[in-house]
Amino acid sequence: MAPRHSLVLTPAARTTPTLWSHMRLCRLRAALSTCREAENWVLHSPRAWLGTAFHRLMAGAPVDSTEAAALWDTAIKEIRTVASRHALDSRFSNPERWPGYFLVRQRAIASAVARGGRRSEPQRRRSPEGSTPRGGSEHLLTARSGRLAGRPDQFDRTTVTEYKSALPDPDWAEAASIVDGYWRQLRLYSVLIGEIGSWPAIARIVAASGQVLEEPVNRTACEAEADAAISGLDAMNQALLDGCDSAALASPSQVACGQCPYLAICPAFWSWCEAGSSPELREPAACGTLISVDPGMDADLYAVNLSLEGRYGVGGVQSLALRKSVHGDLTGRPSGSPLRVVFANLRPDGRLRADISTCVFSEADIPDLRCGSMA
Repeated sequence: MAPRHSLVLTPAARTTPTLWSHMRLCRLRAALSTCREAENWVLHSPRAWLGTAFHRLMAGAPVDSTEAAALWDTAIKEIRTVASRHALDSRFSNPERWPGYFLVRQRAIASAVARGGRRSEPQRRRSPEGSTPRGGSEHLLTARSGRLAGRPDQFDRTTVTEYKSALPDPDWAEAASIVDGYWRQLRLYSVLIGEIGSWPAIARIVAASGQVLEEPVNRTACEAEADAAISGLDAMNQALLDGCDSAALASPSQVACGQCPYLAICPAFWSWCEAGSSPELREPAACGTLISVDPGMDADLYAVNLSLEGRYGVGGVQSLALRKSVHGDLTGRPSGSPLRVVFANLRPDGRLRADISTCVFSEADIPDLRCGSMA
């Protein structure tokens, strides 16, 4: 059998608000997020893409709904182009099928126009080459001798703003931790802005719906957040340089793994599953053995019959209906092949069901993870 391909996880030169958000949950997840090749194993979220489109729309400061719609459609077209080149993301080729697409589009356009068409010349004019920006959108800022970096969505002399396509439902169990993560990002952005001049006085989270969360900037809390982010970076980098086992970086838990895009290739998660019954995730994951493959009613549709391990295998062999155009082609895999299923749905009878977000991989294709230098 040919040796598995390896992904090499190496130290990061600097941390960012996004990297710090990964690191607080799991250092392995953070290290994977800095590995470009690991992105091949990530199914990205259309909800996040809607957020990206909203950021670009607000940065464009359209004067009316016609210009706003054009800015939105251009952003979506660019996102679709990138997604179409990704083996997993290409399944989301039709944005009109993205969850909440039309509602977010309508609200985002209305929010951008309501912002007043604030397209003053000072806003639109770029800072002179080599000068320090005093405000704007998506400027790359650095602090702490370059070891902290980020691009605030929007900032001026008084306010730093983070745009979100939507805010989590307050009744959702993880809503508070998600919003707390947004405030932590804004603390780091405040440090970055303070490095180039005056600190902002107000931090805001703005949703496409027009909902706004706001709180005063606490400089002491912001500096402490930056200290923690740099310390976390140092600890992760030292572990990587020491060549530790990748699983030693991980912190498997229902919360960390339930939000992780790297489940398919995470050795710590699957070892955790083997040590007990599979954890109950909002989008279930399971490993098992391929029993057989049944052809479907058209050339694209087929079903894999699996014997799953853990809690999802209690009911015996179960069938997952898949499409080659969405889930890839596993019809050539021999019986007995080990498979991994991530981001599935749970049927009322406790069995798994595949939807457009479900990914199924042959374990033979999963790369090994190795820590250390590239040498």
